Amino acid sequence: MAGRWLVGEARREPVFVYGTLRGGASNHFRMKEAKLLGKAWVLGHLYPLGWYPGLVLDDDGIPVRGEVYVVKREMLRDLDAFEGDEYERLKFPVYLEDGEEVMAWLYEYRGEKEEGKELVPADWLQEETDNQAGSPSLRWSAATFLLFPLTVLMALWGILQGVSGPRWLEVLTDLASSGLPLVAFFTGRLASKRREKWAEGAEVCAALSFIAFLILLIARYWPVAFEAFPN
Repeated sequence: MAGRWLVGEARREPVFVYGTLRGGASNHFRMKEAKLLGKAWVLGHLYPLGWYPGLVLDDDGIPVRGEVYVVKREMLRDLDAFEGDEYERLKFPVYLEDGEEVMAWLYEYRGEKEEGKELVPADWLQEETDNQAGSPSLRWSAATFLLFPLTVLMALWGILQGVSGPRWLEVLTDLASSGLPLVAFFTGRLASKRREKWAEGAEVCAALSFIAFLILLIARYWPVAFEAFPN
């Protein structure tokens, strides 16, 4: 019975997951503190949105496969942040394999979708397996970790070394050198958008890269501004 989780679990809530948070899927590590209640389904439509799916509820839809987990209420805030503004968390009846109905939280997709691209069967775990995407990609996160120190050092070297030639070439070189950390900024944003496993660390590096860019820009042109406007 689904009610078994209620005993001693007053501060826990049931959550239905149908995408990358499912067991064996690319973001299941985020559910490590959750307790599996069982496999389940809900009527609706499942749309592929690149690296993750979106559920649109519909009583006339098809069974969307997923799992129900019991999580601490505090964990709901973490899931809200992970799902982002594209989704709305609401409580909706879902059905366990034995037919029992459970009122569980789920995240319904509210963004744009391409009609005709609905997944049939509505099983994201099967989709990830078919696409050999069961392991989360770390491409952009790894690139950010590598590029952050590299681009900052290259930018410092470029500014300190300078270049001899026409004034326009010097200015162009300075701007290019100062802008190098932005490369790591954009790769970090890509890692976040693709919800990679190390996306949080990549986001930190992205923020630091942007700060480094601003500092380098100010350091390079602040003295020039004083020379141009001495008073």
